[in-house]
Amino acid sequence: MEHVDELTRQKIREWQARRLEIKDQMASQPERVLELSRVLDQMEDEHEQILAEAVPPAPAPAVAALELQLSVSAANRRDLRKLLELALHELDGVLDEPETDGRHAGDMAGSLGAYRFELAIGEPPANPE
Repeated sequence: MEHVDELTRQKIREWQARRLEIKDQMASQPERVLELSRVLDQMEDEHEQILAEAVPPAPAPAVAALELQLSVSAANRRDLRKLLELALHELDGVLDEPETDGRHAGDMAGSLGAYRFELAIGEPPANPE
């Protein structure tokens, strides 16, 4: 129920209150148990309908403070690993710069292959999850 909108929560609270009232009536008026049981059965259908019509709240759009795009090409796994290490070393240098903000690009090409990256650094989100 934590993933439904406030209107649906309110409908469910009202449904629960009505259901409790009927159960109290069943306890205090045993001669009406059959009649009230039918009402409870109908209420189960109503509950299913409330849940079926529930509108989940829209998730907040993800806001990233950092975005990295990396492209690496190599002839073999050993060269790929080495290129990744080199790219990571270059990225670490950018991230370690004080007050780094904006777009940063890096690339290298040689006998091992090539890599290219683009790093976008912006303000961190106000509500990190």
